[in-house]
Parts: sequence; C-alpha cells; structure tokens
Amino acid sequence: MSKKFYESYVIFDGNLDDSAIEDLIKKYESLFSKNEIDVVNIVRIGRKRLAYEIKRKVNGFYVCFEINSPPGLITKLERAYILDENILRYLTIFVSAKTLAEKDEHFKHKAIMQAKFEDTKAKELKEELEKSAELEKTADNENNESESSKEKAL
Repeated sequence: MSKKFYESYVIFDGNLDDSAIEDLIKKYESLFSKNEIDVVNIVRIGRKRLAYEIKRKVNGFYVCFEINSPPGLITKLERAYILDENILRYLTIFVSAKTLAEKDEHFKHKAIMQAKFEDTKAKELKEELEKSAELEKTADNENNESESSKEKAL
C-alpha cells in the first residue's frame, strides 16, 4: 500500500507539565511505529492561549506530527486521538507534493526575509552606537573645555 504525506496537528491539555507532554509525544511516536507510520518530523509549536474554551481549558500545547502513512491508518490514528482525554482537538490533513513544494518555498523566502530584516536591524543598531559614542565624545570635550575655562578664570 502506498504511503502519503500527512500533517497531524494535535492540541494537548495546556495544564500538563512538559515531561507529561513529552511522554504523550513519545506515546504517539510508538503508536506510529507500531502501525508502520513513518514520522518525518515533530514540530513542537508550544503553549498558546486558546481562542475559546475547549473542555473548560483555556491553554493548549500545540504539536504537529509530519508523517507518511497509508490512508487507511489515519482513521485508526484519529480514533486514538478521540479516546485520549489529554487531547483537546486534532486535525489531520493530506499534503500533496505541490503543497509541500509551496510550503518549502514559503519557508525559504521567509528565512531570506528574516535574514535581511536582522541585517538591517544590526546595521541600525551599529549606527546608533556610533552616534551615541560620538555624542559622548563631544560631551566629554565640552566638559573638558568648560573645566579648563573655569581654571583659567580662577
């Protein structure tokens, strides 16, 4: 059976501590390996405030599992999500090759833009430091001149 690429987003209960969340992630990794699902990447997005309460919870820990799986096993995986009381919400989507290429292109472009932004910020900071150094130098020179003029007056 041919495998397809999926992204499975899961929101774990945000009230759990980090070690409990890592245990849950490892639990699902082992579930994937038992069912011949290849884990490509696990993205720990992190804790976020939910837009609305889910099961009386206001915080969630977001995780994205990037997996290669036969299509028939997705329903089995989602059944495991439903039965787990620590999972508030889940969403599993098929990612086509075209969408995957577009996503890679987007993140490459984003990385380039971020690097340019950081370079400009670094240049601006360097210029500000140079200006403040010049201002301090001129202020020191003015203080020295005023002190020497006071000494001459005495």
